[in-house]
Amino acid sequence: MRPALLTPLRRRAAAALALLGLLASVSAIASAQTPGELREERKKVQEEAADLAAEVDAITEDADSLAEAIVALQAGVDAQQAAIEAAQRSVLEAETIQAEAERAIADLEAEQIGARELLRRAAVDSYVSFQGTGDLEAFAADPWAATREETLVEYGTGTGLEELDRLRSIDAELEQQRIIAAEASVEAEARRVEVELRFNELDAALQRQEAILLEIELRLESRLSEVAALESLDAQLAQEIRVEEQKIADAIASRPGSGGSITLPSGTDIEVTTVRGIVVNVLIADQVEGLLAAMAAEGFTLGGGGYRSIESQIRLRRANCGTSEYAIWEMPARQCRPPTARPGLSQHELGLAIDITYNGRVLRSRDGDVFRALARIAPDYGFYNLPSEPWHWSTTGG
Repeated sequence: MRPALLTPLRRRAAAALALLGLLASVSAIASAQTPGELREERKKVQEEAADLAAEVDAITEDADSLAEAIVALQAGVDAQQAAIEAAQRSVLEAETIQAEAERAIADLEAEQIGARELLRRAAVDSYVSFQGTGDLEAFAADPWAATREETLVEYGTGTGLEELDRLRSIDAELEQQRIIAAEASVEAEARRVEVELRFNELDAALQRQEAILLEIELRLESRLSEVAALESLDAQLAQEIRVEEQKIADAIASRPGSGGSITLPSGTDIEVTTVRGIVVNVLIADQVEGLLAAMAAEGFTLGGGGYRSIESQIRLRRANCGTSEYAIWEMPARQCRPPTARPGLSQHELGLAIDITYNGRVLRSRDGDVFRALARIAPDYGFYNLPSEPWHWSTTGG
């Protein structure tokens, strides 16, 4: 299945410098006073860096900034995963404390029952073994009071006092363990809620990572397509782009790719014609003629490269990616050696893009009179510049 031309996503947030500053601050936080403070500060930096990475414009940023953005995105994911693991450990610790306290409670309750039974028996034995106080008149006057007195004497001399102290100790320890178990239960529940929240944050970080990586992948494909179109016009510039995009391909080589695409209509035929030496799709021939004539009237005689056969890109893919249908049409560019754009992703292959030359050289700067004249005139004829490439003008800006 042949993938159709994909229009690169456009975002204009210029956050690269702020991102680099945040990433640089990761090393600066080493002065944190405690490991806990260090972890918290590092987590904050990672999350803020990941937020800024999502604002980087994949179309206009240079390769180093995009590589930093990829690192920051992964740092955000790693921070959330670390937070989940820490919260899960806290849940386990609280559950362990609760379980130990509940086991202690069960043991103490059984011991409490035994201690009470011993006290009951001691009281009964003390009563049964009562031999009288020696004061018959007192006993005759109030036998129950005399018995209680004797029993207290027995306890006071140590017969039951030890068991009574033991029961009191059990009661106090039992109360303490019940408090520990209740507090651990509350802590475990709070940490479970935290784990759930952290999973939601991780999901958001992964979605953010997937979105920006898709945009970077599209930029990679677009720029690599441009390399092939530039080879005959400016081999040095083509090589410079190739080296720059290799950095991006290396940065995302271990990241999950996105292969979503639709297919070109089978048997699509593109009819081309030559306008002032530039081969273009017949559908835009009049627009090209108008643009070139208008620029000539301004004193700028332009040339350039237009249509490039899709078959040439297919040959490159076979050489760099493999010979299977998947390798030619679907494999992400970064998986080829060297990275090679998929066929059908370049406006040049549709004859709808021109790489502008002036005095035989590719237009590299936006600061000159030629570019400023193009920026003013080209939109009148339906042509727009790709922000990352001063020389590249097409009917879609892609």
